[in-house]
Amino acid sequence: MKSGNRFGQWKFLALSVLLSLAAINVYAQNSNSGRLVNSGNSIDNTTADYYQGAYKISGTSLRAVLHNIIKGHTVTSYDGLYTAFKQTDTKPNGKIWDIYSYVPNGTQPYEFSHGVAQCGNYSGEGQCYNREHSFCDSWLGQTNPARSDLFHMYPTDGYVNNRRSNYNFGKVASATWTSKNGSKLGSSASAGFTGTVFEPIDEFKGDLARSTMYMSVRYYTEDGNFGTSDGTTKSDLKPWYSNQLFEWHVKDTVSQKEIDRNNAIYGIQKNRNPFIDHPEFAAEIWKTDMAPTVDAVKELVDNTVLIDFSRYLDSTSAVNALNYICDKSTGSPTAIQWGVNNDVSKVLITFAKLNRGTDYSISLNNLKSINNVAMANVTVQFHTNGTSAVQGNEQKVKSFRLEQNYPNPFNPSTEINYTISKAGMVTLKVFDAIGHEVAVLVNSQVGVGSHTVTFNASGLPSGVYFYQIRTDNEILTKKMLLAK
Repeated sequence: MKSGNRFGQWKFLALSVLLSLAAINVYAQNSNSGRLVNSGNSIDNTTADYYQGAYKISGTSLRAVLHNIIKGHTVTSYDGLYTAFKQTDTKPNGKIWDIYSYVPNGTQPYEFSHGVAQCGNYSGEGQCYNREHSFCDSWLGQTNPARSDLFHMYPTDGYVNNRRSNYNFGKVASATWTSKNGSKLGSSASAGFTGTVFEPIDEFKGDLARSTMYMSVRYYTEDGNFGTSDGTTKSDLKPWYSNQLFEWHVKDTVSQKEIDRNNAIYGIQKNRNPFIDHPEFAAEIWKTDMAPTVDAVKELVDNTVLIDFSRYLDSTSAVNALNYICDKSTGSPTAIQWGVNNDVSKVLITFAKLNRGTDYSISLNNLKSINNVAMANVTVQFHTNGTSAVQGNEQKVKSFRLEQNYPNPFNPSTEINYTISKAGMVTLKVFDAIGHEVAVLVNSQVGVGSHTVTFNASGLPSGVYFYQIRTDNEILTKKMLLAK
């Protein structure tokens, strides 16, 4: 889940981030350390990689390895879920984070407090909350420990939970019922299935997809008492269901809310959701016949670019410098690293030099997945940060500005000022040193003029961070330092 409208056309993400030499040295050290990639993870950096043994494999082999990593978790009792929800599903205002009633960037139709108004009887929305099995209890055969596994359990409005019933998630063609936050029940528009489905709002489609994927891996080979549904056979996902969930997984990417929830559950159950920590695992299990595509292109330093692919790449093709042709007469790469933080869906490319404030394109040729599915040749684009040799229109610089945060360094809060010349959609996000999104400060329509937003980093570790503002036509990025 991420705030705002992120359910549009899937396209390349061009993130221009300029790191200090100190930051890139830390990055280079971490890239070989075998630690978890997500900045929000709660695993001590001195320990071995939680997912050791899960890299560079795909299909059933990867599903089996991940199962062995996350199985045997500490079990929370079914009655104990209400207590656990206080740690896993609390909004910043202290209220329950109910995915079936929450309205992003809007007025909430109702809210629940932990321990108050537990269901109970109900005749409509907003009367009580209960425990929603996103992987339905009847599919599990009501067996333990699956029926109280926190990774698929959510506190939700009892009435909406009842309307969802035991229906699979999917896209609704014609709604027969709609909740106050826009969740829908109705006939399926998901390819391959024509029955009744329940469609959550866009904000939580990826969250619920990754919860279901977790269940399919966690209970692989431990599903003897599981039943079936229109989308599942025991812990296996039927093709139409895995296709739908994968689509949501790709379009609704991992958010800070999910990272925080993953960490909270890890503190309780002592296991993690692999698809939050490593989203690329999903393609390697359910889309092994899919050709790799480019998910993101990120500039890290003057001459270094990180390309993130949707699939694991074959090592031989990935390290061949002839497969990366950059324009602006930069020539072939001077160095290529296949795999960053053990993630071989990422390639780190070093060029002799990239000029500041310049548009670049890189032609990617003859690449293939780890299981030899050829990738179509493609050209990706990015814009380097900083000021180019030829100054742009001065009026444009004055009308769209992103100021240096103050104070800087800061602990734990800082203010960011920005100026908009034309009313429209604005996003202001914070990223860690290797490009992971850690906060969304603005994601809404903003009027003309100067604006101030406060960033509170009390839950983040010390280090270099970057804040980036986007309008329909422009992007600006600046660096800040959190010093605790």
